[in-house]
Amino acid sequence: MPGGFNQIDSGDIRIYHTGDTPARAYELVSVVNGESCQRQFNGEPASDNKAIQALRVDAVRFKAHAVIKTQCFSLKPKADSICYSEVSCVGRAIRWRD
Repeated sequence: MPGGFNQIDSGDIRIYHTGDTPARAYELVSVVNGESCQRQFNGEPASDNKAIQALRVDAVRFKAHAVIKTQCFSLKPKADSICYSEVSCVGRAIRWRD
């Protein structure tokens, strides 16, 4: 989405982890999530960074400026899982108040 007026690119969305809060006034838009999955045995393992990037992409759908209270969890694969390793992140998408 780069280049458009008032469009938000996922790289522009700031991530605030639990305990870190923005100094600006904001409004809550939605709960968002992102996941990283290692689908091949010899593939690159799931990571927080990839899951946070997916979280940012989800936040773009809501035209959010940041995600607060972000938490990531490494999930243990189940017998019927398609992921050898998995990381899931969740947070609250917000927009700045003018």
